[in-house]
Amino acid sequence: MPDGKPATFKLRSGAEFVIEISMATVKRVRQLLGVNVLDILGTSDELGGYITDDVRTVDVLCAICRPQMERLGMSDEDFGRGFDQEALVNATNTLMDEVADFFREPRKGLVKQAIAKARTLSAEMERRQVAAAERALSALDLETLLATHTKQGSASPASAASSRGRSRSASSTRWQKVGSTKTGRTRRS
Repeated sequence: MPDGKPATFKLRSGAEFVIEISMATVKRVRQLLGVNVLDILGTSDELGGYITDDVRTVDVLCAICRPQMERLGMSDEDFGRGFDQEALVNATNTLMDEVADFFREPRKGLVKQAIAKARTLSAEMERRQVAAAERALSALDLETLLATHTKQGSASPASAASSRGRSRSASSTRWQKVGSTKTGRTRRS
């Protein structure tokens, strides 16, 4: 909150929450989740920290916003249900900025640089994922898939039986298990 305005994000419902990082917030998140909210990008052992796990990030946001949620009578489930991709991205960006602003210089500047690199990396990863998905979709030949699916569907015994107007009964499957035919003759291997 360097400019004096509270840092906020909105859920899909329009409910607005303030993210304020203080030692009380750090303590609450640690008690509830065992997470140090200040280790936003993780340590060398856990590169990316909790911020790379959307579910964990929502848990952290929930712990940060717990007093506001209690005033609104909102459950954790309601809070989590309020996130779509846009709300999560906005809340995550607000959280990262507030964690950076918690620190004094020079650490603040280093954290902001690390966050900027994390955002660049995240954007590049998303761009590559979208490009890969687009390539996979364009490579799909729907006619071939439909033809293959139709052929496979009609080749199954259950499908063949149902296409003749009857289903496989328990008695028709029992003879297969004991090694004889329905006529009583033994099958040859």
